[in-house]
Amino acid sequence: MSWRGLLVAAIDGTQVAIPAGEANEAVFRRQPTVLGGGGGYPGVRVVALVACGTRTLVDAVFGPTTTGELAMATGLTRSLRPGMLVLADRNFPARDLFALLAAPARICCSGSRRRRTHPA
Repeated sequence: MSWRGLLVAAIDGTQVAIPAGEANEAVFRRQPTVLGGGGGYPGVRVVALVACGTRTLVDAVFGPTTTGELAMATGLTRSLRPGMLVLADRNFPARDLFALLAAPARICCSGSRRRRTHPA
């Protein structure tokens, strides 16, 4: 999918539960349960860059749930190219991320929370 000659792509993140076990729990912490504590399964955070028209996975970074989406998204800059329009949800309006993504010939758009103040 393109818009005015630009490839439309999106960045977003999610969390995935993985099987419990010594190897997984050594790297990824258990998710808290409704009652508190760490009784849930270990979790992995995934932040991905996807081409919107074809839904092709362009790139993804994986890490522990203790690392935020914003910090992980910087790992996707290796796959950004001139001529891309990158969309992101309201969790990504950080000035530093935009500075990385908005290099020459790359354009970024992000939603915003109503009460959130943006840096000038």
